[in-house]
Amino acid sequence: MPITFIPNDPKSTGGPPVRAKSPRPNRAASVAGFTYVAHNPAAQHPLGDSTFLFWQSRDAALAAVQAYESLSGSKVTKWARASSPKKLALVPDDGVDLNAYYDGNSVRFFEYTTGAKTTWSGASTDVVAHECGHALLDQSRPDLWDSAYTETNAFHEAFGDCMALLTAFSDSLTRDKVRTRLRRANFVEATAEDLSDGVRRALGAQHGAAQPRHARNTFQWALPSTLPSSGPPNVLSGEIHSFARVFTGCFYDLILNVLAQLGGTGAPSNAKLEGAVRTVGKLLIRAAAEAPETARFFQSVGRTMVLADDAINGGAHRQAISAAFQKHNIALGSAAMLAPVAALAAKPLKKSALASGALPHAAVRDLRTRLGVLPGEQLMIAAHDIGGERVVRATALRRVALGGLDKRLAGVFAIAPQPVLVGAVANATAILGGVPEPGGAEDEVNAFVATLLEANRIAFDREARKGIKGKRGDNRKRLPTHVIHQEGKTKVLRRVRFAC
Repeated sequence: MPITFIPNDPKSTGGPPVRAKSPRPNRAASVAGFTYVAHNPAAQHPLGDSTFLFWQSRDAALAAVQAYESLSGSKVTKWARASSPKKLALVPDDGVDLNAYYDGNSVRFFEYTTGAKTTWSGASTDVVAHECGHALLDQSRPDLWDSAYTETNAFHEAFGDCMALLTAFSDSLTRDKVRTRLRRANFVEATAEDLSDGVRRALGAQHGAAQPRHARNTFQWALPSTLPSSGPPNVLSGEIHSFARVFTGCFYDLILNVLAQLGGTGAPSNAKLEGAVRTVGKLLIRAAAEAPETARFFQSVGRTMVLADDAINGGAHRQAISAAFQKHNIALGSAAMLAPVAALAAKPLKKSALASGALPHAAVRDLRTRLGVLPGEQLMIAAHDIGGERVVRATALRRVALGGLDKRLAGVFAIAPQPVLVGAVANATAILGGVPEPGGAEDEVNAFVATLLEANRIAFDREARKGIKGKRGDNRKRLPTHVIHQEGKTKVLRRVRFAC
């Protein structure tokens, strides 16, 4: 029995119409999939009907995973932190909120009514693909989950938006409708139109989420610590959904740049557009898996895209990548990423040491001194592949005190990773790329946590973990993204979910 399916978003215009289609088959038992709420058999039902919401969100989630697997070249075999590693719960309507979230065990969607209009976040393929994007990035890079850097968290949000774009572009009818309008505002580069309209009606036009996020944008990268903690939709702020638009802009512009490389005038063919999107999608997914996490993570991912392009395409798109990032004020200088900058006090690395990710004790001691690793702080050492090159990644896990931001955070720390890459160069063991700036982690972490405080995203007591109450007359069930964990004798700020 066919289902009714919205291929993009309930409020998008100019795209393919709502269609009747056969439901996608269930995921094989050997790979990662979803568990579902009780539901009626497949049928065609109107927007808002519980049966429609189930089949719509299910098909959108499966489409996002299939788009990711098609580009990554491998199957998703398990989720990063689900209690049952092969199953992620899909909940089409979990109550009243203008939101959707991924929490490691589930992707959940909500409804909210303003006047006579109800917004169902699970009815939007954009929103479902975005939340699945969090889960897909998490299974590839679980180390990014607890990051206290603005750019890492913003990249998580940007990756969700990029997965919404990639899911849309994977649909042939969508490509046909959008290929003549790629360089102007269109229904693909704008995401979550219906949900943002719900935010505008309920919370006002100045709310940061009151307009769709646009991948076609001119936002310029700036140090997150120099930006306001929040702002209206047309202002770039340090809030991670807002700041994510810088990277999403780079991604969309790269698609346009690759299309331009393919030549021809006028609108690209369906096949040419598909080819450009697949080229860029593959680079993004590989770079997301390999880029070392630094405070400047957008640059790290961009540089890794260049190295991945060298390995996959012989460097055919190096200039296109650099130009896309430069357009948003991110200078890549990708050659510097693996350039030697300092020799360590150790004998040259052997191939066997590179393969296993081992470093001589003398090199470890030297690194701890150069990175200023304090007693009690960890230095994690592991093998790392980047752009087809094997190196060793040494990451200092710095503890940043948060008490100066808010008295409720007295005695609480955030963990900030500071990595360096180490490789064999001529007759030396050398640091590659550079060494993190002393004290830089504190500024970056404080800027990020300030945005959490302003948005009321931290649960300061056990009751708040179940939901943060809204202001008078606001019945949304808003859940925190962060909680304070007691880990031994230390209190640490930890993430519990990514929310829209």
